[in-house]
Amino acid sequence: MTSSVQTPQDLSIQDQMKQAMRRLAASVTVITSRDQTRRYAMTATAVTSLSMDPPALLVCVNNENGIHNALGTGNGYCVNILFSDQQDISENCAWREKGENKFNLGDWRDGPEGLPYLANAQASIFCDTDGAHAYGSHTIFIGKVSKVISREEISPLIFLDGNYTGS
Repeated sequence: MTSSVQTPQDLSIQDQMKQAMRRLAASVTVITSRDQTRRYAMTATAVTSLSMDPPALLVCVNNENGIHNALGTGNGYCVNILFSDQQDISENCAWREKGENKFNLGDWRDGPEGLPYLANAQASIFCDTDGAHAYGSHTIFIGKVSKVISREEISPLIFLDGNYTGS
C-alpha cells in the first residue's frame, strides 16, 4: 500500500528536509572531547562509521557548538552510544545543562588522553581527529578509532520523529 500524502510545495526546502529527516531513525550518542581547560559533551545522532580499514567514523558538529572549537584544534573525541534508559543523559548533554554540569549525571570517567567517556554506555569509541571538512553550518570530523569499549547488552536509545524511543 502506498501513501498519497505529499510534502506541501509551499514549504521551504529546509522545512521539507526537516520533515524527511524526522523519518530517519538514529541511535543517540553523546560526543565528548576536551581542551587544555575543560571537558565538552554534546548529544548527537549525526554519527556514522566511515571505514573499517582503517577503522574510522565521522561526526557532524554545528559550528556554534562549544565542542566544535576543541575538535577544530585537532583534539580527539569519544562517541558514547546510549542505552534505551539513558534519555536523561542525552537531554542533559543536549539542552538541560551547560559546560561542566553536563557531566553531573552518569558515570563519567577519563579515558585515553583524558577524554571523558560514559562508563555505562553501550559502547564508547575513542577517536583521534584525522580530518575535518566544513560544510554549511556544520563541520564533518573524521576520527581514526584508537580504542573501543563495548558492553554485551544491546538496547539502543533511538530518536525518531522528534521523540526518543527504545529498541
